[in-house]
Amino acid sequence: MEILVAAIGGIAVILLIYYVAILMRGDKQ
Repeated sequence: MEILVAAIGGIAVILLIYYVAILMRGDKQ
């Protein structure tokens, strides 16, 4: 159970960082 929660949490963090990176890149252009 803990592994599942850790996996979901890790994916959520990666998607959040990726989303923020796209927003910042879009603002620069």
